Parts: sequence; C-alpha cells; structure tokens
Amino acid sequence: MTPQPPSQQQQQQQISPVGGGAETVREQDKPHLVLAYILGLFLIPLLTVKDSPFVQWHAKQGMVLSLVGLASLVIAYVPVLGYVVCPLWVGMAVMAVMAIVKAFAGQRWRIPVIADLAEKF
Repeated sequence: MTPQPPSQQQQQQQISPVGGGAETVREQDKPHLVLAYILGLFLIPLLTVKDSPFVQWHAKQGMVLSLVGLASLVIAYVPVLGYVVCPLWVGMAVMAVMAIVKAFAGQRWRIPVIADLAEKF
C-alpha cells in the first residue's frame, strides 16, 4: 500500500460502507440530519452540506421517503385506496424517527426499498 496524503486519509475515515460501523457525527450536521427526514425539508441539507457524504446519504434517503409520502397523499384521495394508504403514513413517520436516531448514532440505516431508490440519485 502506498501512503496517502492526510486529506485523503481523513476523507476515507469519514466514509464507511453502508451498514458498516458507526461514523463520527459532527455537531454542525445534527440539525441537517433531522431536516433530512422532515417532509420537504430534505432540500436544505441536500443543497447546503456538500462536505459530508454522511449527511448527503441521509438527505437522499429522506428525499425518497418524502416523495413516497407525497405520492401516498395523492393516492389517499382515491376512495378505497385511501384506507390502505393511511397506515403507511404512520409507518413512514416511525421510519423517519428511527432514521434520525440512527443518524445521530453515526449509522446509515437502510430503510427497505427507500434506500435502494435513494442510491440511484
């Protein structure tokens, strides 16, 4: 292995594989991690925090979760499908809270299906 400059070493230490060990969460990133999972506010961390791949990953996952929530809102107005979609909102709210807790712990919790879609962005 060849020695790497300090900046590359620091960057590699900050980026760990998805599902890997806990990452260090900077204090300045904590508000952005919360915003990433609040409906529509994912744009703030997505557009403003460019130096943290950890925050970007959570913002993308929050974006897909928000888009699914908005789509389910439209479907809720269809007479029979509305009753099926309403429990989905509760589940999405629980997933958002769990994702925020995991993000504060420095983990990249993959929300089933949502994370797969988010990785395409």
